[in-house]
Parts: sequence; structure tokens; C-alpha cells
Amino acid sequence: MNVDVSVIDNKSYIEIDKIVKNGKTYVYLVNSIDKTDFIIRKLLAENGEIYYVGLDSKKEFDLALMYFTKKHEGVLSENGKEE
Repeated sequence: MNVDVSVIDNKSYIEIDKIVKNGKTYVYLVNSIDKTDFIIRKLLAENGEIYYVGLDSKKEFDLALMYFTKKHEGVLSENGKEE
């Protein structure tokens, strides 16, 4: 199993998902040490390089989070444990 790990703000994050919507690729990352540290970034391709960039607004964050929760609904039961 391949795991993509990126260093952002001197912290190691594991890529847990990638969702493409409306021409944008959202990447969902969790801190490799603190699993409560969850971030969402977009991929930006520029000059042949690919970068993580922050989201443009809270509205975009909410939208990206909705994409993730919709994709993974049913993974967690109501009591927060994996089904």
C-alpha cells in the first residue's frame, strides 16, 4: 500500500483522499501524529509543477468538506465507530 506523505508547516500529513469536482482537485490530509489535525487543500498545476494551495474562502472549505462527508457517509455509524 502506497501512502502519500507531505510536509506542510513543518508537520507531516498523510493524504487520505482526493476528490475532483468542478475542475478542482481537493486533497484531504491528516497529521501523521495528531489525527485530529485535518486539513483540506487544492492542487494547483503551474509551470509543470503541482502545488497544494489553501482554499479561497470558508464557503469553499464548507463545500469541500461536504464533498468528503457525502462520499464517506455510512463509513461511521451514529456513535462514531466504524461500521
